[in-house]
Amino acid sequence: MIKFNKYLIPYLIFLIILGLNKNLFMGFSIVIIHEFCHYFMARTLGFKGFCIELLPVGASIKLKDLDEASIKEDILISISGPIGNFILALISLSLYVVYGNMIIKKFLDYNLALGMFNLLPLFPLDGGRVLKDVLRVKFLYKKANEIALNISMFCAYIILILGIISLPCDVSNINIVLIAIFILIITKKEKERIVYVIMGYTIKKREKLLKRGYIENKSISVYYKLNLIQLLDFIDKNHYHIFTVLDDNMEVLKTIYEEEIIEFLKNDGNITLEELIKKY
Repeated sequence: MIKFNKYLIPYLIFLIILGLNKNLFMGFSIVIIHEFCHYFMARTLGFKGFCIELLPVGASIKLKDLDEASIKEDILISISGPIGNFILALISLSLYVVYGNMIIKKFLDYNLALGMFNLLPLFPLDGGRVLKDVLRVKFLYKKANEIALNISMFCAYIILILGIISLPCDVSNINIVLIAIFILIITKKEKERIVYVIMGYTIKKREKLLKRGYIENKSISVYYKLNLIQLLDFIDKNHYHIFTVLDDNMEVLKTIYEEEIIEFLKNDGNITLEELIKKY
């Protein structure tokens, strides 16, 4: 299934009005090839079901069970798109050397540009996903996301400023400005929904357990002055978490299971563990 992002049509209309719509067909064809490289790698790793969403910055492929991917699998899927572009660029270079055709040269340039652009540490680009995965090796899921999103935001602002500065030299650089704005919007939305994403992973773990028959546990001792939202900071998507609540004297006050956090948040709001223990 192919979906169109709500910003795509206005973006294309704007490009057409400015007369910047040359080679749009070639550009989107390369983007589709790029996304199918992700798809074939995902299929090779055993993931099924997909949907391609066309965006102003390219496209994004969504796989049904991609959330179950390990860090290594997610990195392989992420880099497969740019690698596909670089392979096409290498083939195009060989053909251009032989035939000297300018269409081939343009195809070469587009593939190089798309491959390199997608490796930038920006969301929702491949480089943003790779950065997040690398950070997850050292940091918990929420912290890794926050760092990656802050880097994405910083880089997007730099691109936006450079794009605005370069506008007097070349009006076509408005494209860079629009892409930077889109990335800022996506990154901001992603930052706002981190907690909800983690809550979603907690709910999906039941499906993972039923599908695989097992799920690895992770036991964490936490201070009773923490609140429920702070517990979500410790949750990652590939483990089932059991929290042991300790007081000032390191005595065990309560054991809280991961799925209980969601129920407590729904029923009681973001209360402290101390308040929770008194209430229940």
